[in-house]
Amino acid sequence: MAKTVITINGADAQSVYPAIIIGVSAAASGDEVIFFFSPFGAPIMVKGAFEKLESETKHMPELMEMVEGLEMLGAKFLICELVFELHGIKEDDMRDSGEVVGATTFVAEATGCELSLSF
Repeated sequence: MAKTVITINGADAQSVYPAIIIGVSAAASGDEVIFFFSPFGAPIMVKGAFEKLESETKHMPELMEMVEGLEMLGAKFLICELVFELHGIKEDDMRDSGEVVGATTFVAEATGCELSLSF
């Protein structure tokens, strides 16, 4: 089993969809998948944000179906702790599947990955 690490640097469709689609492909292949949501990508982890983005995007795969599949397959969703001060978001606003971490924790989790992508 390989380890795939995907950094999401924006909360828009151009950043989120490719990252999630590749993450699903990696997880379906048996890889351990770790997502890191940078301070500018982390707002997509606010409860309801994936659903809102999906409703605004046409002709793309079902985003929530993919996210829920990733959650079931044990993908890790690491959220940069800087998001709270930067965007005024509260930790209670975040999806339950997300784990708030600092950059040091992310680097430790990413150690030894075979594939690292950034969107």
